[in-house]
Amino acid sequence: MSMTDSPTSDILYPLSCFDCDASKGVTRAKILEAHELSEPYRTLLAHDRDMTGTLEAYFKQAMTLRVHVKKVEGNSLYRQVSLLCADDGRPAEFGAIRIDLSCFDDETRELVAACVVPLGRVLREHHVAYVSNPSAYLEVEPDEMLCEALQVTHGPLFGRKNELKMPDGRAIAQIIEILPPLPDNISTHA
Repeated sequence: MSMTDSPTSDILYPLSCFDCDASKGVTRAKILEAHELSEPYRTLLAHDRDMTGTLEAYFKQAMTLRVHVKKVEGNSLYRQVSLLCADDGRPAEFGAIRIDLSCFDDETRELVAACVVPLGRVLREHHVAYVSNPSAYLEVEPDEMLCEALQVTHGPLFGRKNELKMPDGRAIAQIIEILPPLPDNISTHA
């Protein structure tokens, strides 16, 4: 599958775009309903906010970005990244994302393309209006690449398929967001 393909039946898009590159692919993914997620995953995944801010509230520290793979095709930026806790370096999330760079002004586009700051923080700090629209919650059995990125040895892991849209309906980003195993110490205000 080329990077520009985005079949609606591909629940792991855009993660599946990277199968021929850095990842051997997630071995299995099962779709769950939000109510099937246990805590803290339900609170961390079943919402319409960006994950950067949600994870910063949960871990009570800022998130940094580690880029595993980055590709640009036209106005589309594809990347596999980890969000890491800034204070202790713990992995907080693995993400595979396709970002439409044409949705941004020049300054914001440069910042997004640099892949240094998490997308959620860029959107907040540059006052980019968007709507977060999770379309599926996932239970995944990770492959070697995901295990390494999240510093785990096995699954299951939990995540979501999400799309960020501008108020006019244009898609800013399609995202697969996968969390490592987490204790239930989440604040109810996250």
